[in-house]
Amino acid sequence: MTSRPGNGPAAAPDGARAVPEDARVPDDASEAVSVDDQPDEPLPAIPPGSGRRRILLGLTDQVVIALASAGNALLATVVLDRPRAGSVLIAITTLYFAMGVSRAFIGEAVLAHVSRFDGADRRRRESDALASALIIGSLCAVVLFGLWLFGPADWFGDLIWAVPFLPLLLLHDTGRHTFLAAREQLNALTIDLTWVLTQAAAVTVALLAGWKSGGALLFAWGIGASAGAALYLVRTRLNPFRGRLGAWFRETRHLSGWFSASALVGQSQTMLVATLVAKFLNEASYAGLRLAQLTVLQPVQNLVTAMNALMVPRFSRLAAAGDLPALRRLTLKVALLGAGIGAAAIAVVVPLAEPVLVWYHNGDYHDVAPIALPVALQAAIYLLQIPFTAALRGLQRAKLLFGQYVVFTATSLTGVLFGALDGSLLRTAWGLTIGAAVGLLAMITVYLWALRRPVG
Repeated sequence: MTSRPGNGPAAAPDGARAVPEDARVPDDASEAVSVDDQPDEPLPAIPPGSGRRRILLGLTDQVVIALASAGNALLATVVLDRPRAGSVLIAITTLYFAMGVSRAFIGEAVLAHVSRFDGADRRRRESDALASALIIGSLCAVVLFGLWLFGPADWFGDLIWAVPFLPLLLLHDTGRHTFLAAREQLNALTIDLTWVLTQAAAVTVALLAGWKSGGALLFAWGIGASAGAALYLVRTRLNPFRGRLGAWFRETRHLSGWFSASALVGQSQTMLVATLVAKFLNEASYAGLRLAQLTVLQPVQNLVTAMNALMVPRFSRLAAAGDLPALRRLTLKVALLGAGIGAAAIAVVVPLAEPVLVWYHNGDYHDVAPIALPVALQAAIYLLQIPFTAALRGLQRAKLLFGQYVVFTATSLTGVLFGALDGSLLRTAWGLTIGAAVGLLAMITVYLWALRRPVG
């Protein structure tokens, strides 16, 4: 399907049945249907017939969008010297901070809440989400402009090249989440491919012209996102100027507020890791840490994002229907799969790290090889955690997720601080891994608590 016209109930994508009217939340509802407020009639079960196709498209889409997000960072380590690459990576981390918090307020709430609606009810909420993306993106652009203007030039000097594109970056991100919430993975893949191909063309032109700088990479990133956002608006015929930020906040505040708080804690951890490593070690050390994360951890985080996009809408409907046994079975199945993939990743990454880094960039990053083990362990932990996170989002237990993020962040930052003060990149990496392990234990704990207390 290429678009979802505005009036009347839309056909559910890929053969899924639409949510019946008596199972939907009324238009004036301020809260989503959740396990705390069950509808009189359960939501229909999700037919399994096209599930494999959606999973394949969803994973492909996440690979594509990962190329757009991580490609610039990897290119920075290729075309720039190591200290300069570290500075550019700090600027990219700052952009991820703004985008991550905004995605929690809008995109993650779209997956957990808008996925329960169809037809005109869905489109109204999608317009509200898009309006919120434009407004919040504009506010973030102003803040980052101030950071570029008054912050350290070594860290934030390249931000200016991406600042004008922030509203469109968030618009595209929200658009792909609306497609994923509707289980329209093919449409999400289409706009993401548009982003990646446009960005790749811009990067190619810049490199051929000899413009090898962080600014060129960030500018190409913004151009790609703008193309994807434009295609999304054309295909859906949604008008973000008809949406209302206030309406979005009122209806999703039980989710978006806690999701945003969780993202703020998590993204602050990422930003603080960057500043602590750069300050107490140096920019070159941060470049080495980010290279290890981009090649080992980032693919796993992309898989986590893809699986959440696929699983949260399903978990949300199971929770709304009160089918907790099915929710438990799905959680266990995906957890076992994640454990197996994580073990395989460790077995592959650790032996290959040293020979690859001896070759990469003429051996400039060879000293990073020892952190392959803790980074690979951290990746395995994230894989194991996927279904528990998705289940809590589907159950709409955002407050519990926030508590888990606080525990994870506090432990991680403590480990990073001790490692950085000791002048050891290896101890810094182990600090992050210990934080991830404690975070996993906290996640499983709150998941079990939520299942025992599904109401209240």
